[in-house]
Amino acid sequence: MSSSQLPKSTPSGRVMVIATVPVKPEKVQIVQDLLKAAQKRANSDEEPGTLTYRVTRRVNAEGEYLPIFVNIASEEYDSIQGLETHMVGPPLRRLMEAFGDGDVLDGEVDIKFVDGQYPVFQRLLILIYIFVMVTET
Repeated sequence: MSSSQLPKSTPSGRVMVIATVPVKPEKVQIVQDLLKAAQKRANSDEEPGTLTYRVTRRVNAEGEYLPIFVNIASEEYDSIQGLETHMVGPPLRRLMEAFGDGDVLDGEVDIKFVDGQYPVFQRLLILIYIFVMVTET
């Protein structure tokens, strides 16, 4: 992904990224290792603009991983600049190189950009909950 594909800004200033990455079964371990490295850096002081970086994997009703390997990364940045810092970091560059070789992905990567207002709403819900608990006692 290039910088030209990023939104210029969002109403809140924050940006969330939801990336769905279908991976060939025989390449699962390689991608998991690369994503762990990206997650470790994103959640460190090396990327102060990264608020949240999670990598998840789809499961079935029994809680077992689906046979088709799909990673879903949920990311939140304090600004577009925070996302750009993440994108130029060594772990993400290695991940993009692996995706670019044509032998790792099992379909198209789907990337969605969302205005990152969720933490504000989450805090509001917590405050409402505390208010209700206090007023009921």
